[in-house]
Amino acid sequence: MQIIETLEAIRPADFASGSSVAIGKFDGLHLGHQAILGRMRTEARATGARSVAFTFANHPLSYLRPEACPRPLMSRAQRLEAIAGLGLDACVMVEFDAEFAAIPAEEFVVDVLVGRLNAKHILMGADFRFGHRGSGDGALLRELGEQHGFTAEVLDWVEDDEEGQVSSSRIREALGAGDVEGAGRMTGRPVAVRGEVVHGDARGRELGFPTANLGGTVEGLVPADGVYAGWAVLDGVAHPAAISVGNNPTFTPDEASRVEAYILDFSDDIYGRTLEIRFAHRLRGTERFDGLEALITQMNADVVEARALLAD
Repeated sequence: MQIIETLEAIRPADFASGSSVAIGKFDGLHLGHQAILGRMRTEARATGARSVAFTFANHPLSYLRPEACPRPLMSRAQRLEAIAGLGLDACVMVEFDAEFAAIPAEEFVVDVLVGRLNAKHILMGADFRFGHRGSGDGALLRELGEQHGFTAEVLDWVEDDEEGQVSSSRIREALGAGDVEGAGRMTGRPVAVRGEVVHGDARGRELGFPTANLGGTVEGLVPADGVYAGWAVLDGVAHPAAISVGNNPTFTPDEASRVEAYILDFSDDIYGRTLEIRFAHRLRGTERFDGLEALITQMNADVVEARALLAD
């Protein structure tokens, strides 16, 4: 997939055959976003045009209202990988800054989407707004389509049978409550974070449960503190794991929250390597135990439960 990071880097010659473009924030790339991008890809293939996602490297609120900007559900790299996984030809992922925010809605469509990307079909979600002060909506897009020779399509909300209306904000709410299964249903894939495996305090190893600790910048939105069953993915291979998010209130109640995984039936040295953690089920919240024996008993129970859930 071709990745384009500035408007100036869009070469009209690359889109001489025309393009089908989906525009949106695509934070979390949930089922609603996938429906938009999938519909756009289908249209592109039917007409011989290139399929293009147009999105932002940062959430627009990070520039417009930083105090109200939510934490991203995925890192830039995670979003690009997920978009590429949908089989698109190109992704334009630009920085939403003062210069971009000042582009009038009509100019964005006519000069950028049509002029540079040679868009023949443009799609967006019903709640998306574009252009200076968010003045562009579905009605304007259709009007401009009639004037400039492209078809416009606005898709409504997608609903999950169990979760109801799917949105990035609802996924954040689910993760804040530790509901990784609900969040996974809305995204169509397991909630995942990743980072470099670093040395911890070795307390898990002393207790008989050596863990892989994620350090540095962790990509993805980490769910609420607690214990989970899931998968530790190393070099594309998924290993079953019991995962802890939070500190260890039995020993260090004031310690910063962290993500660590006890990888079942695994003993390799993986320090310094990149590890992805995929959350499948929440087992329990974080607890403080009266003593070492009670903690070890619970950890053994967690591993037994995780192994059973992941074997299904």
